[in-house]
Amino acid sequence: MASTYSSTLNLELQTTGENSGTWGTITNNNLQKLESAIKGYVSVAIASTSDSLTASDGSTTDEQSNAIVKLTGTLTGNTTMQCEAVENWYIVDNAATMGTYTLGFKPAGGTAASLVSASKHLMYTDGSTMFDVLDDAGNITANGTLDVSGNVNFNGGTFTFNEAGADLDARFEGSSDANLIYLDAGNDRIGIKTASPSTELHVVGGVKATGNIDFDGGTFTFNDTQADLDFRIEGDADEYLFFTDAGRDRVGIGIPSGAAPGGKLEIDQSSTTGAIPCLELDQADTDQPFIKFDGDSQSDTSGNITTDTSIGDLTGYIRIDVEGTARWIAFYATS
Repeated sequence: MASTYSSTLNLELQTTGENSGTWGTITNNNLQKLESAIKGYVSVAIASTSDSLTASDGSTTDEQSNAIVKLTGTLTGNTTMQCEAVENWYIVDNAATMGTYTLGFKPAGGTAASLVSASKHLMYTDGSTMFDVLDDAGNITANGTLDVSGNVNFNGGTFTFNEAGADLDARFEGSSDANLIYLDAGNDRIGIKTASPSTELHVVGGVKATGNIDFDGGTFTFNDTQADLDFRIEGDADEYLFFTDAGRDRVGIGIPSGAAPGGKLEIDQSSTTGAIPCLELDQADTDQPFIKFDGDSQSDTSGNITTDTSIGDLTGYIRIDVEGTARWIAFYATS
């Protein structure tokens, strides 16, 4: 009876009494193929967009019997490399020049697994599908540095950095900023565009919030360095609903766009159809005044408060509203 061959490594299975004089050579070939399957290495230059590892019954030169396969060459299109449709495992070193093309590895007639450029893969096949072990690996522990040159996708679980609570910083770079996000573990602070945050959250640059902002349990200070930095709040139709002019140390409410407040506080109700007063005062503490004036009291008009009752003639009145009723405050011309 003639020899047969195993399905996975193509080992020659000799029958009793066969191969007189060559039995030792065939056995040595089988042992060499077993050695290749355990520790063998082969470099294969990809020759076409549909290429195959060589497989030879009983031969020691077939490519697919090796444990480690290095793929080289330059792709000319989307390419598939295949092995025989039998159970096997491989370490694949993808050293091919891929350009914009894809490269897959599969059992003949089966489903391929994608290979990443300049990467090494631990793979196995059940004869119909090729699997990349690290595509769905379980827990992975790295005691050294883990470098990832491709995308990282966390899906279906939580991500915890520095579970041990050690003094280990984290840094995220942008396309031009080395410290786009910086986690200062030693001081328990976060910096955005700074590696030395001075408070729990330190942002160098602009901040935009399109949702609600809740300040609860602390103070809010704008322009703590006392620089010439203005602050503006827009209304639905009022561009300068509230405006602080830092350079002049003034506050404006409803002032025209680009204008400077005329006093320490200027309120401008500029709408001719606004139907609202400039200022409404509601004093619930009935034994306290609505307004308190502190100034320089003089007996003449040299100060901003005077006890002189003859400073000039009655010139006109200013309209006010007292509990819903129109009233008038007289004003006098200076003598």
